[in-house]
Amino acid sequence: MAIVVFDPVAFAAAYPEFASVSTGRTTAMFTLAEQSILDNTDNSPVMDVNFRTQLFYMLVAHLLTLLGGAPTVPTNTPPGRISTATEGIVTAAFEYILPPGSAMAPWFIQTKYGAMYWTMTAPFRSLLYAVNGGSGIGFAIAYGAAPFNVPEGSFP
Repeated sequence: MAIVVFDPVAFAAAYPEFASVSTGRTTAMFTLAEQSILDNTDNSPVMDVNFRTQLFYMLVAHLLTLLGGAPTVPTNTPPGRISTATEGIVTAAFEYILPPGSAMAPWFIQTKYGAMYWTMTAPFRSLLYAVNGGSGIGFAIAYGAAPFNVPEGSFP
């Protein structure tokens, strides 16, 4: 399996709203995403490198929007839909339904790029577990962990 090598030109082509952002800034955001959000090694749960590249581009766009450095992108664009609007004394309410029990979702859905990333990575946030044999002791297929035996007399 390969790793994603960031290509600032391809990123600018995919996200033209960030074309004026410097290569150094986009590369720094890629490095930040690579080191703290999405695994870019052979152990990554996202095995398809092309798909992982698209996820990294979404993360770079999300980070640029949150942290600044994107002069052509308004930072106050909500990712959700307008649920209420008034004209006199201007009022607007936006809505984005969060999945229950998700602690990280609010950080991602601050931008449309993060919301798309969060949606597209849903399959990678669930546990894959298979029972090994009839003993009830199993192993995680996704990580290839070897089955283990519990020694007799180890439980009270």
